[in-house]
Amino acid sequence: MLLTNNSTCPIGLDISDLSIKLVQLDNRRGKIKIQALSKLNLPQGIIVNGEIKNKVELIKAIKKIISDPLYGKISSEEVVACLPESKTFIKLIEIQKSPNPLTDIIGSEIEKHVPMALNEIYYDWQIIEETTDKYLILIGAAPKNIVNQYTDLLDEAKLSPIALEIEPISICRSLLKEEASNLKPIMFGAKTKIDAGLNYGIIDIGANHTCMIFYSGKAILFTVSMPISGEEITAKISQALNLTKEQAEKAKIICGLDENKANGVIKDILTDNLKSLVEKIKEAISFYENYFNQHGPLNQILLCGGGANIPNLEKIINQEFSVEVKLADALTNLSEEKNKFDELFTEKHTLNLKSIKLDSESKQKNLSVKQNSSATFTTAFGLALRGIFIDEL
Repeated sequence: MLLTNNSTCPIGLDISDLSIKLVQLDNRRGKIKIQALSKLNLPQGIIVNGEIKNKVELIKAIKKIISDPLYGKISSEEVVACLPESKTFIKLIEIQKSPNPLTDIIGSEIEKHVPMALNEIYYDWQIIEETTDKYLILIGAAPKNIVNQYTDLLDEAKLSPIALEIEPISICRSLLKEEASNLKPIMFGAKTKIDAGLNYGIIDIGANHTCMIFYSGKAILFTVSMPISGEEITAKISQALNLTKEQAEKAKIICGLDENKANGVIKDILTDNLKSLVEKIKEAISFYENYFNQHGPLNQILLCGGGANIPNLEKIINQEFSVEVKLADALTNLSEEKNKFDELFTEKHTLNLKSIKLDSESKQKNLSVKQNSSATFTTAFGLALRGIFIDEL
């Protein structure tokens, strides 16, 4: 497709342990369109648990994905990137008013809630609500050494980082209409009253890490780590059936939790993982109900990230909870025509049942599936939207 516009919006760059995702958007006359989009898988060991281990190779990968995107053309050197979720902290806290200015006490209050020393972190905060006797404040923190790693990386890649974000913030901006309806940003230190809205539990199932984000009143309340990841599931299938990683990954994507595929063998292997996930979700919802009941009950649970597409996962979680559970739409806050990018996002996977002995009695030799991979771009879309929802205002 030929592009006639050169957007000045910053690039959203989602750097994770096993891949880089890139999105640049274009905002013209109130219509938010995709200017460029790409994805590049990374070899294991370049990034480990969010820490950069091979900067040289990572810079090469970043330069490659920017110079040759899957769609469109990059027209900016400005970047909004995310920090690894497992290394960051975000939470809504309550601070009682005192004679001292809030700016004088915020550091010591944050230290009560963040499991790191104040001199070892960068932190930010914003007032979500103010009453006669207290503040509700959203705090975010990340270790200085991790932040410095990523700023140095982007500088050496000849990019201009305008912001580094904590991942749950980007995820919410991508998935929730509430974020688009509140375009004027809450400025740090402002006195703001947030209107009541829907309450969400967002489960982001990534390759190396999964978390559940609780969101209400146009703000994140807290996040909880979940005992499941895409790589862990793949490794378990590989070990149980003596498959290569590639075969196990295809088995996960194609069969997943569907008992009608491969005689339910894959579902049986993942039963314990599923039980652990459901129990952790129940614990997290119970915590929300006990400590944040003033917000009201959850209205929806949204599934996002690459693992959200595991066959029958949405259905099974739906059966466990009275709350509506559904797959999130990473393009919620864009103005693109429905299905316009289906071909770009569609990935076809084929599994040979005979060669890996999953269905020896069946006459069927192969299982194939076409999967929409847009969920893997959730964070990248949210990062790119920051340049429109906040920085351009």
